Amino acid sequence: MPRHTPRNPIARVMALTAALLGGVMTAAPGLAAEAFPSKPVTMLVAFPPGGPADVLARAMQPSMTKLLGQPFIIENLPGAGGAVAVQRLLSRPADGYTLIMGSPNEAILAPLANASAKYKPEELALLAPISNHPLVVMARNDLPFTSLEEIIAAGRKPGSQSLTFGSPGHGSMYHIVSEYLAQATGAKLLHVPYKGATPMMQDLVGQQVDMTILPNLGASSQMLESRKIKALNVLDTRRMPTLPDVPAVSESGIAQKSEFVYSIWLAVMAKSGIPDDRLRVLLEASQQAIQSTEMAKALAQSGVQPMKPQSLATSAKFYADETEKFKKMARSIQLTAQ
Repeated sequence: MPRHTPRNPIARVMALTAALLGGVMTAAPGLAAEAFPSKPVTMLVAFPPGGPADVLARAMQPSMTKLLGQPFIIENLPGAGGAVAVQRLLSRPADGYTLIMGSPNEAILAPLANASAKYKPEELALLAPISNHPLVVMARNDLPFTSLEEIIAAGRKPGSQSLTFGSPGHGSMYHIVSEYLAQATGAKLLHVPYKGATPMMQDLVGQQVDMTILPNLGASSQMLESRKIKALNVLDTRRMPTLPDVPAVSESGIAQKSEFVYSIWLAVMAKSGIPDDRLRVLLEASQQAIQSTEMAKALAQSGVQPMKPQSLATSAKFYADETEKFKKMARSIQLTAQ
């Protein structure tokens, strides 16, 4: 009887390699010796359809389906700052059949700020970085300041009233960065947490809150373009192509400006412990999908900056460094889980 040849092109290469090596490649303990993947692969998205993470996940879908030789399913699971999706991922076997479109918010910060998030950042692995986007200091139009430097100077004056900054929620990256900025500079800033970015942006437009720090994506980008709010500084070492008239924080006279370079990244992530041979299949497929024409269009339309492909070891170090950085910031501002 002729041997079965896998439809999956990546799996086919691996199968031929295994045959040439005399069957050296064997399945990890507890996993059947089979071509991977042999069934659909699911990518979880921790936010509702239509957001940046969802748009990029769906842009990867056609290429991932073709490269893996199996349906690549997108499943939206919003809730608890992304913890619902992460906990679904961690409840499944570390077999490579469930992935997540991850960011620092749900992977690192949710378990530090949300008492219901019963996991640790180290239970996830960063597989393939996709994009990053610098954070932008945004303010209500009538705020009498034109830069973050002016806001800090005003907030440090004796007897000054605290400026309010809104965030999409307690423990979000945007909350932690803003609190850390206030602590490091000695400026008076009062945090106003919201249940999501939409009501927070509505109050910023309605001048109920003074400022916020967010990526220039989605609703915030539209509100800046329509001049309903204004951008003061980009928290990066250089200006953004989409906001060429907005100075980078590196151009300011803030003494601690080197500390305030922050961007939000998105990456294909997985549960830790997936066998190396399956990780290599997923990495190769993900990197090819990220470089596809569909993805290039989605990245350009979203205004995000693509990240360069990197090895699993480099991604692991990047994720470990990011985890330690945000844990240190959370300790510094005495963040408590709620």
